[in-house]
Amino acid sequence: MLKHIAGKTFCLDTPAATLGIYLIDENNCLLIDSGEAAYGQQVLTFIKEQGWRVSAIINTHAHADHCGANRLIAEVTGAGIYASASEKIFMENPWLIPYTLFSAHPPRPLTNRFIVPPASPDVEAVFPGSWVIEGASVQFISLNGHSPGHMGVLTPDRVLFAGDSLLSSQAYHTFPCPVVTDVRSQLASLQTLAEGGYDYLCIAHGGWIDQPLAVIDQNREWLLRLINDVLMAVQKQAMSREQLVHLVIEQRKLPVNTTQYYLAWASVSAVISYLLDHRSIKANYQPTGITYIAK
Repeated sequence: MLKHIAGKTFCLDTPAATLGIYLIDENNCLLIDSGEAAYGQQVLTFIKEQGWRVSAIINTHAHADHCGANRLIAEVTGAGIYASASEKIFMENPWLIPYTLFSAHPPRPLTNRFIVPPASPDVEAVFPGSWVIEGASVQFISLNGHSPGHMGVLTPDRVLFAGDSLLSSQAYHTFPCPVVTDVRSQLASLQTLAEGGYDYLCIAHGGWIDQPLAVIDQNREWLLRLINDVLMAVQKQAMSREQLVHLVIEQRKLPVNTTQYYLAWASVSAVISYLLDHRSIKANYQPTGITYIAK
């Protein structure tokens, strides 16, 4: 479903994520995230039916539900692809994504289409600030935390496509654990979003947000709750990373398969790093491994 947000900016709901569209002119558009590969042809067909051509793809980050259709759309339209320098590495080398989750050659179930998108061709690195892409002036805003180089995209209509830097209540209800790689950066990104600089806000799993501050506060609360859950656990006894992951899964009754387990693993690992950096916990080195305990 296509929804008009403001001016020449629209959002397009797909089964995997909400994408952004900015009309450069009556025939050409920028596509903000391409969505999952499985729905790439549907996205192309729909945009063509509107009489538009994708001139460029801008990705908020390198996860499969955001960049999976890059290759198909670029091959059909000749569109250039743009992303942050960090995300470019993963988009061009998507086999690295399950490596980062598993910390080694990943088992086959972790190399599924929800984790590993088709490789994106020739991604051009962009950086925070104002850029002109195919004649359209857009602004890139650093929203790191969910992934290393996550960026928001602000259109000339002051619509900010914030990718996965925020979750809707519905998305959180489905998997009630924030997925983060860097807690400090994610908290800073939430503060950036709270300070505004946009008139409209659209997120990938929730679409257009009519009360941004309430959603931002809710996301901050979810992340702080995860931090507190881990900290409270190790105040009682020393626990290994694996024990903490199991505790978080049990407390939140998380659905578990290979993909979901390692997403929870990554988030708990990010919280452990954050608490170690802030000297709230310490590591105990033992002959059989490492445990963590509150100071």
